[in-house]
Amino acid sequence: MKITATAIAMAAASMLAVSCAKQAPAEQGQAASTPAENLRARLETAAAEGHVLFGHHDDPVYGHSWNGDEGRSDVLEVCGAYPAVMNWDLGGLENGDAANLDSVPFDRMKREILAQDARGGVNSFSWHLRHPLTNVDSWGTADTASVSALVHTPEGRAALEKSLDAVADFFLSLKNSDGEPVAVIFRPWHEHTGGWFWWGIANSSVDDYKELWKITRGRFDAKGVDNVLWAYSPDRCDSPEKYMERYPGDEYVDILGADIYHFGGVEGTPAYFRDALNTLGFATREAARRGKIAAFTETGCESVSVPDWYTECLLPILSAVPVSYVTVWRNAHDKPQHFYAPYAGHPSCQSFVKFYNNPVTVFVK
Repeated sequence: MKITATAIAMAAASMLAVSCAKQAPAEQGQAASTPAENLRARLETAAAEGHVLFGHHDDPVYGHSWNGDEGRSDVLEVCGAYPAVMNWDLGGLENGDAANLDSVPFDRMKREILAQDARGGVNSFSWHLRHPLTNVDSWGTADTASVSALVHTPEGRAALEKSLDAVADFFLSLKNSDGEPVAVIFRPWHEHTGGWFWWGIANSSVDDYKELWKITRGRFDAKGVDNVLWAYSPDRCDSPEKYMERYPGDEYVDILGADIYHFGGVEGTPAYFRDALNTLGFATREAARRGKIAAFTETGCESVSVPDWYTECLLPILSAVPVSYVTVWRNAHDKPQHFYAPYAGHPSCQSFVKFYNNPVTVFVK
């Protein structure tokens, strides 16, 4: 199934409007002094060379029709390689749970993180945490003072710091076979321009959101965490001012990203091109200006309902904007329609293999 001519025309027009200089890689001979700086140099080099690392959430721990198997991956079974980036979610870690909110055991997650690092891949993390004071889940938005209570009250600040310590300690525990820290990407407080999370735009003032970021980064720095790159990732934005409105500052952020999903099948393609190219345009221009990395931090088309989505929708966007990596969401094992990468036998496999073979995209064996 091909996208409409209108969508292609809109994509071309939007691409012409996005004029962003690619970032230069780290200068040769300039040794990285921390694991995070080493990872930053790798991502900068990828973007400067016109490459985009492909990522998939929870890729090796479950798939469309399986759960918990060892050595499996829907992406691997379609194209013969693992994603270059694997995203994980830490929701539940803050409460000492044995598994995250999607029932992925943290000990299994840790093993897969180390395996991904050993094969040359990258690990990134989101965090759908429960509120440190009220224990409501991330989607509990009834309390409009959710963030204010954490940053302005002693009990809230203490509860927040306890949750942050659990995540910081997890990252500090990630060591490779040589005992060296594994560098990762952390994307806290994501999609804050939407209203569906308790840290979102309806539940926090601009200043309180920025303070939440600053407390988070400050706590990690105080504990000596030096293996994390920090990603700022709004949902779709209609202006550069909206994109940067809650940006905490250059000293707190390494990656400027965007979380944009494709809704509505073929009919939703023009809106997807418009929103993705506009928001990524804001991200890449600011990243180039500030010396940051740009990324398409979260995207996808549920059920891959446009069979050639990877070659006719995602690839044109990646060819138009200089991002270092792109991550699509998960393939749920218990929700048959909730998947974002193809699985063996799905009609989109042919498009995905072409996407894999394109010189722009990067996977790992």
